[in-house]
Amino acid sequence: MSRIQAKGAMLAAAVVCAFVVAGCQGHTPQRAAETYLGNLKLYNYPACYQALSHQDQVDRTMDQFLEEIPMAPEVSKDWFKGVLRTYDYKVGDSKTDGDKAIVTVSVTRPDLALWERTVDASLTGDETPDSTAQKNLAENTYPKVTYDDDVVMVNQGGEWRLLVDFPFKENIAKEHKDAVDLYHKHDYDKAIAAYQKILDELDKEQATGNAGLKFQYGRELADIQNSQKQLADAQAYIPKIVLSDVDMKMSASRVPGIFGKMTNSGDKPIDEVQFTVSYTEGKGKTKKEVFSEVHVPVATPLEFNNFGRPVLPFVPGETRTFGFRLTAPTDIQQKATPDLTVTSIVFTQSGAPLPKPAAPSPSPGASPAAAASAASAPAAATSPAKN
Repeated sequence: MSRIQAKGAMLAAAVVCAFVVAGCQGHTPQRAAETYLGNLKLYNYPACYQALSHQDQVDRTMDQFLEEIPMAPEVSKDWFKGVLRTYDYKVGDSKTDGDKAIVTVSVTRPDLALWERTVDASLTGDETPDSTAQKNLAENTYPKVTYDDDVVMVNQGGEWRLLVDFPFKENIAKEHKDAVDLYHKHDYDKAIAAYQKILDELDKEQATGNAGLKFQYGRELADIQNSQKQLADAQAYIPKIVLSDVDMKMSASRVPGIFGKMTNSGDKPIDEVQFTVSYTEGKGKTKKEVFSEVHVPVATPLEFNNFGRPVLPFVPGETRTFGFRLTAPTDIQQKATPDLTVTSIVFTQSGAPLPKPAAPSPSPGASPAAAASAASAPAAATSPAKN
């Protein structure tokens, strides 16, 4: 055999070995996870759908799958491809137990909530959140986060397929929404208990993407727990929220409302401000509260909002206008005197840069600027708003 023939034989043998190895890898959980994630990065959604377990395909049609793709960013359609392009998946070790396997995947992606706050804090002139975020994507200048997630596989018919458990994740999403609502009502004990229940459920249920959700919700829980620890300091800070030009007048919808300005005269940024309007009748010893309603003029979200609304804490030195419709029954509004009180605040927990205090926006006049949000809180410094 000539040297050329020998070299050709060696090459042919190498090609055969490569095909054999590839074939063997195709029957491993790690290879199946790599294939799924590779198709996801290529936007090959039909192939991703076909990689699901039989039960997951029963639980979700292809169209439904496109609304909740496992291991993909939870963002709107406008941002999905751009954000997914930045995701980096590194497939790690696999643990197999019978017909089930768990593949560890290191995920590096944009820190969405931090990125959104960072963008909003940096805006100047005619810049928009969308244009700035798109520029960040192009220049790779957005904040990133890295964590371990799991791809859970089941062996069906000799093939390793993704186990997602869509009904479980749907239930978790509902529980998460309720937990966030409790936080925005400043009901820390119930919010923390709700988050801990979610994390326990994610721990017990082995399914693709659960570890990533646990990481995300765990960070939110830590922020809420810090807010609870700062409760005494937050209550002591309330007098530094100075109300001015408070007046009661008709809203644009011809419903009575309260309007005015508030200034953060302290040195701490604030994510949440809660007002209580208390209605009282009588004077002196006969004075009594007959009704109360709660409003939240500042409610900075924990979660990513697709750059669809300003995510800006109430920073030191800033003055904001506020306005909201009153919800008390008509007879209460006619007979009782309303007093506006700042009853609760939440300090900012995010590490994002703080925006510069904006100039006060024009007076809201007869247009309500904030929606009511039911909650409870202790009384604090009061500013009267009378007819």
